[in-house]
Amino acid sequence: MHEIVIISNKQLWVEAAVDLFIQEAAACIADRGWFSVALSGGSTPKAVYAALGAPEKRGEVCWEKVHLFWGDERHVPPDDPKSNFRMVREALLDHVPIPDDNVHRVPAELDVRKAAWNYEAELRGHFSGDWPSFDLVFLGMGEDGHTASLFPYSSGLNEEERWFIENFSSENEAWRLTLTRHAINAARLIVVLVQGKSKAEMLKTVLTGPVKPGQFPIQLIRPVDGRMVWLTDDDAAGLLPLDFRDQFPASDIR
Repeated sequence: MHEIVIISNKQLWVEAAVDLFIQEAAACIADRGWFSVALSGGSTPKAVYAALGAPEKRGEVCWEKVHLFWGDERHVPPDDPKSNFRMVREALLDHVPIPDDNVHRVPAELDVRKAAWNYEAELRGHFSGDWPSFDLVFLGMGEDGHTASLFPYSSGLNEEERWFIENFSSENEAWRLTLTRHAINAARLIVVLVQGKSKAEMLKTVLTGPVKPGQFPIQLIRPVDGRMVWLTDDDAAGLLPLDFRDQFPASDIR
C-alpha cells in the first residue's frame, strides 16, 4: 500500500524530507552499522540536500557510516552543469564530513555502456544478494510519469537481470544511466519526492488511474518487502480525490 504524506508548504516539506533522512540514518546505523542511500537528481531534491548539509542539521548524521549512491545520472562528466553528481556535491557533499570512499558516483564520463557496467560492478561489490538492499532510495517523478531515468516506453523498463543500465531518452534524445526497477524495488524504504502544481495531474493519474506502467514508469515501483512513501505538498496533491486523501492522511513519516 502507498503511504501518502501531504505537507502544507515547501519549507515544511523540505524539513520533513531532511528529518526522514536523519531518522533513517540513525536507525540503520544503530541496527547494522551503516546507511546506504540512492539519491535522486533533478531540481526537486536539491533544496533537501542543501538543508541536510546546513550547519544546524549536518551534525545530526554520522557521515562516516553513510554510503551515497546515485539512482540515475546524465551521460556527462562530473563537472558538467547537468550532472546529478555535481548538483549533490555543491548542495551537500562540500558541506558534510563524508569520506571520499563513501561517495559512489556514476563514472558518467566513460562510454555509456562501460559506465553502466562499471557502476553495476561497484554496486555488486558493495551489496550481497540478488539485488542491492538500499536502506533508502529517493526518487522523483517527471510530469510524464518517469522516475529515475526510466522513461515511458523505453527499453530499460523491460530489464529483468541487471541492476544498473544505460537507457535512452527519446524525449531528450540523450543517453541516461539508471537503476533498474528491480534494483529500486529491493530497497527497504522508497521515498518519492513530489512538489508543485505541475505534478498534480500526473500524481492523480498514477495513483488513482489505470495501471499503465509502460506509459507511466513510476507505476513499476512497488517495493518487494519495504515501504513506499509519497512525500508531497498541497499543490502536488491538490487534484487527489477527497476520499483518497482521507484514506492516506498526512502523518508522521515514521
